[in-house]
Amino acid sequence: MSVNCPSCDWPAPTVVSAHGTVRYLRCVCGQWLIVDDGLVVATTGNSLFGRRDTSQR
Repeated sequence: MSVNCPSCDWPAPTVVSAHGTVRYLRCVCGQWLIVDDGLVVATTGNSLFGRRDTSQR
């Protein structure tokens, strides 16, 4: 399986865990990838959870 990181294009994220055809990978840039049958189906992303909303000032 050869998958490049969609964030930094690193060619070899490390497999951390595997369950059937699903692989959980960690890239050198810190990004987590979820790969199913050789295709990136999800990554972690930015979240505003826990941040104070200052847009209403």
